[in-house]
Amino acid sequence: MATKLTKKSISKVNQTQTTERTTVTVYVPITSNIYHDGYSYRVRVSVKGSVVSKNFSNKRKAITFRNELRKSRA
Repeated sequence: MATKLTKKSISKVNQTQTTERTTVTVYVPITSNIYHDGYSYRVRVSVKGSVVSKNFSNKRKAITFRNELRKSRA
């Protein structure tokens, strides 16, 4: 049995709906394969067909990790 929708019942449905807010992380490119989101550094390198992605708290560690991955893919 279907319920009949009236203006009053539609307004009740609209009032009870809540909108969810999601945050979107924006990565800014720093150098090739290294991105910064304001808090951490992300390294993304393709090694033998698969993408390796890892976050670091400081830039030096990110660069060292990226350089090691680049050596291994050669």
